[in-house]
Amino acid sequence: MGKLNYRSLAVLAFISAVLLRVLLCWANPPGNAFDNHFKPIFLIMDLGAVPAKDACWQCYQPPVFYWMSAVAGDIAVSLGMGFPQLLKLFQFISCFYGILTVGVVYLILRKLPLSDFARLISFGVVCFLPRHIYMSAMNSNDTMSYLFVALSIYLLLTAIERGFDRPILVITGIIVSITLFTKYTTYVMLPVILVTLIPLSYGQTAIPRRRVLTAVALVFLVPLAILGVYFADNVRKYGDMLPSNVKDEHYVKVQPRDSGGLDFFSFKPWESITAPVLVPGKMHSVWTLVYGGMWFDNEPKFLYYLDLNSDWWTHYAAWLKGEGKFPGENPAMSKLARLTGAGLAGLGLLPLLLGLTGVVVFFRKSRERWGAADGMDAVKMNMFPVLLSGNAASIMALALKSHIYGSVKASYFLNSLPAFAVFLGLGLMACEENRKFRISVSIVFAILFALAGLHILHIFSCLSANPELRRSFLSVIF
Repeated sequence: MGKLNYRSLAVLAFISAVLLRVLLCWANPPGNAFDNHFKPIFLIMDLGAVPAKDACWQCYQPPVFYWMSAVAGDIAVSLGMGFPQLLKLFQFISCFYGILTVGVVYLILRKLPLSDFARLISFGVVCFLPRHIYMSAMNSNDTMSYLFVALSIYLLLTAIERGFDRPILVITGIIVSITLFTKYTTYVMLPVILVTLIPLSYGQTAIPRRRVLTAVALVFLVPLAILGVYFADNVRKYGDMLPSNVKDEHYVKVQPRDSGGLDFFSFKPWESITAPVLVPGKMHSVWTLVYGGMWFDNEPKFLYYLDLNSDWWTHYAAWLKGEGKFPGENPAMSKLARLTGAGLAGLGLLPLLLGLTGVVVFFRKSRERWGAADGMDAVKMNMFPVLLSGNAASIMALALKSHIYGSVKASYFLNSLPAFAVFLGLGLMACEENRKFRISVSIVFAILFALAGLHILHIFSCLSANPELRRSFLSVIF
């Protein structure tokens, strides 16, 4: 297959990614999200300033997402936009962030030593990953955090390629600083930058040391100093560097959980196939919950519309909030929804296996990369295991702090999307010379992408057929 064909398929995958995200965002009710992220936006619009951390449930979050949405909201109001349209505007801003993230991940893959085949398949997984599509349809600061982490990675790669020219370092430092104020999970960028710059400071590459020191100052120390001022202000006002609503004792105590707490040392993917949503007895394996949530709506926000047994789902939603008992052993899902969930969770094991293979390949070939003439490929690749492991560590820290299923959402892992795409590419390259393997993998991934696309279109069609559902959410947002 020629380069033109690979590029054409990548363009087709990106167009599909855009359409799926826009369609789901269009149909999804504005209030259908994990949290009410509208409230901080409207408070900023009303007050003309960032509200106190305890002014609302989500006000503790870093302010950039809310402030930028509020600016867009002020402009829209001045142009005569009404309240329902304003809510949809904010929702589409998040969708726009999600679409941009997909594009930036492709640019990252283009900068790394990957084959066209590996790059295309890895990019396809990013385009059709259900969890990223779900999140792109909700008004949430998560999508902005994914975008700015990916953008920081891309700019860091570009800065390395350009030998740390000052203009690109200034831009990178600005973007990293913004990234740190989108969501707490983005703090993973600090160790990523540090691990990337440390080998360069010892003169193992052709970049002059003075430029490396400039990079350390502009890309690491300046954002860290700004963050330090923010921490100090939080301690002075709230007695905590990182205020959080997770400290609410009632919120933590009422969420249902399995006896024995969360388990960090097990992985049971078959549970995601047999029980694609959260059910008692299958809420303890952290990595199983994260994996299942990547490929299906396991903490349901969209399944409600695929099989409208409203009584069962009403009781189920109350159980998830700790306000009632589990309504029965068998979730009220249609056979189509069950088969889709099982298929996505089952086929999703292939990219996971290839991604883990890529991690092994990375470490096996690390000495070879550092032994190259300038070692620049090693410097570039070094950031991705730190991004992945740092993101995993942050999820573990949050889970250890609260011990509830709400702290192990798959959405928190999407900051690692560039890293997973890179490791998946490395895993594919390790085996792609075998023609039978390449053909077989292409077929399985094509089925996976088609199933993911049909799943999103199924949700879209069900939502579009029930406009009353969209209107009903407006009354419960505030």
